[in-house]
Amino acid sequence: MKRPEGPGGGLGPPQDPPPPLCRELWGSREAARYREDSRGGLQRLVPPGACSHSCLRRAAARVLLPQGYPESVSPDYLQYQCWDALQHPDGRLGHPGGSPGRGGGRQRRHRHRGHPHLGAAGFPPKPAPVPKIARFHPKTGAPADGVGMVTRITFAWLQGTRLDCEAKQWRLAADVLNDAALVLELLAPAWPRAGPALLALAAAAKCIVGVAGGATRAALAVHQARRDNVADVAAKDGSQETLVNGAGLLLALVLLPLLEGRPWVTWGVVTLLLATHLGANLRALGALRLPTLNRPRLRLALGGALRGGARQGGVRQPHPTGDAVIVVPGPDEVNPREPLLPGFSTRLTLHLGAPLHRLVHSEAEFRKALECGTEDYIIVLRPSRAPGTVPWGVVAESSRLWRTLGPAFLRGLAAAGWETGRHLLAPDEWQLDWAGPEGGAPGDEPRPSPHNRLRPSAD
Repeated sequence: MKRPEGPGGGLGPPQDPPPPLCRELWGSREAARYREDSRGGLQRLVPPGACSHSCLRRAAARVLLPQGYPESVSPDYLQYQCWDALQHPDGRLGHPGGSPGRGGGRQRRHRHRGHPHLGAAGFPPKPAPVPKIARFHPKTGAPADGVGMVTRITFAWLQGTRLDCEAKQWRLAADVLNDAALVLELLAPAWPRAGPALLALAAAAKCIVGVAGGATRAALAVHQARRDNVADVAAKDGSQETLVNGAGLLLALVLLPLLEGRPWVTWGVVTLLLATHLGANLRALGALRLPTLNRPRLRLALGGALRGGARQGGVRQPHPTGDAVIVVPGPDEVNPREPLLPGFSTRLTLHLGAPLHRLVHSEAEFRKALECGTEDYIIVLRPSRAPGTVPWGVVAESSRLWRTLGPAFLRGLAAAGWETGRHLLAPDEWQLDWAGPEGGAPGDEPRPSPHNRLRPSAD
């Protein structure tokens, strides 16, 4: 390969590649580096070791571990989970119908009744005809619980991080799915050919109910426990559930003889119970006053602040420290207006913590994003995927407004009763770390900012 010629026509020294512009981190691990190529684009360089096996390991971590692992969990998380997972097969073998501990008993309850506190009143649980470990499909020989296993793992992978952020929305979705599974089970005997497919759909729906119902109930218990008494709140919730289920069993014993041989009356009673069930859940979720901001609540709070807070006497009020404060509606005003359908709160697709190659497509766009952003973040508004469609004037004005009004808005949130020390905005784990003036040596350890911020380069 020929070297480029020097000024005198001779062979000059080889030109070193330009230093990296920045490093991209997934959590605390370096995922890629970016540098400018000869055509003005961004070249993404994958560091040594981040090849196919690292991609597989990262995919397995996304499916099986909490987002942000290991920084998002306690140091003893992995050791506990390994030993806890080891005891589940032993419990299954020792108790074929489900272990008496946490694993088998809970799954058996989810299988036949949906999640506790989510079922329609008046319908007793169905007894298990045979142990779960011995149930197989009569034609294929495949385990009957295979659909449930795949559904649980897939749903936790796709929506696990959203269950904290949208607890009310997924709580209602779990109730609707539980009722839908009940209707499918009631319809299956009347449709012999479609019966297996209906029962499979009902089983998948109940598995989603088990995951979503349990996770959202835990999130709500954390909100309701104000003296670090989460376990006590959860235990008393189980006692209340048992009492309600006992009342439902008595109601079923009274109604079943009256409904024998009357299918239309039976469906009328079922419809009435399902409507009562959903109505009660809507009222229960409407009674919650969560003080932590998720995306729908932040959108409503920001909209109220932009409209001027007319009911409270103006846009700004003086703060005891002398700083301006924007009047923001509080949790009591925002929570009743929060939409309860997951994923339908806004038509704007907002991705917090996106990888850089999805935001900018060239070195010029990267520089423009830095000019319009701050040292803490960069913002890219892309109406379409076509190159050159980013309205940088709008982005720059948005950043300027936030630098001017952002601190006053944060003070207004705190004054209105919102928790500003933590949030439920579901950010991803991607972050940027500026390379130093030398671009960083290949063996250097990544040094993410302690405040998850972009550090400007020294040059």
